[in-house]
Amino acid sequence: MDTSVKTPAACVAALLLLNSCFVPVPAAEEPARLKLSVTEDATRSQVPDAGTFTLDIKDASGKNVHHALWGDSPAEFELAPGNYEVSVVSGEFSKPAFDSPQYGDSRTVRLAAGQTVEVELVAKLVNAGVRLRFSEDFAALYRGSPVFLQGTEGTLGFGLTETRTAFFMPGTVHVLMNDNGESKLVYSVEIASGSILTLKLAVAEKTIRTDPVSGAGFSLVVDTTCVRTESAFAWDGESSGGETLPSGVPQGAVGVAAAKTIAGSRDVWVYGYIVGGDLTSKACSFDAPFSSRTNLVLAGDASCRDRSLCMSVQLSAGDIRNALNLVDNPSLLGRKVYLRGDVVESYYKLPGLQNLTDYRL
Repeated sequence: MDTSVKTPAACVAALLLLNSCFVPVPAAEEPARLKLSVTEDATRSQVPDAGTFTLDIKDASGKNVHHALWGDSPAEFELAPGNYEVSVVSGEFSKPAFDSPQYGDSRTVRLAAGQTVEVELVAKLVNAGVRLRFSEDFAALYRGSPVFLQGTEGTLGFGLTETRTAFFMPGTVHVLMNDNGESKLVYSVEIASGSILTLKLAVAEKTIRTDPVSGAGFSLVVDTTCVRTESAFAWDGESSGGETLPSGVPQGAVGVAAAKTIAGSRDVWVYGYIVGGDLTSKACSFDAPFSSRTNLVLAGDASCRDRSLCMSVQLSAGDIRNALNLVDNPSLLGRKVYLRGDVVESYYKLPGLQNLTDYRL
């Protein structure tokens, strides 16, 4: 009698199929460890307590894997391998404010499985400060003319007796004065992250006037302090940062990038490079030949070919159109030009310059 166990052929086939499809599950990757420390910038004397900073750790997708005060966070983190953005900041800063320095630092960190990475964050000044100082004669002459500081995030009024530091995010800051209800540009300056800039305004010795702002010149000294280094220059009313301006162009002339932020300002000198023309609401031409005598395209760089970085210029009928239009003057393409007119929010759907009254090449 045969007592051996008979295995049906179908069962054998099923077992063979299961064995052929079996894939072992890989062991989970060993986590990585991240150790963080925060030190103060040795060049700054009043950095807030690091325990009050906010710590953020974001993964490669931008998802926040940790968000808490530094003082409430562990000294070491166990994280999955990958790239992370680590940042600390001393507080929120969204618009210009007096005595509101913001400190912080950020680093991108790559963590490998089983690796321990130590990262030191340095609490540096993130935003930038501007201080205005006025001579006695300036304060006496302009007592009734309010002064303002304007950045991309907003505007601060600056009284003639104000001693506090106004803080802005890095970028262009304009000094404006109100003359009989009209805002006039005095000076524009680029401020960098971590800098404290002092602007000292005085009445130029050669200037004798009773009419505030209009028809006048200023004596302006700029003292820039950034990480305990200093540089300065004095304005004589005719030169700008070492560059000789064309005759008749004042120190307050602004570049294309700065001009685009002061829509509504009237009688402003703006400089840039003629890079094109033939404007429409959606396009423009950067290459000759041109067909329109009524407009120009101005940019901060002679090689610019990006319409969004440009400023539109209206050429009304008259001598200025005759002198500057690219149909009759194709050699002006790429030339630097200074234009005096009114800055408007939109001309051919670009920040623009209209009502030109003067120009210099």
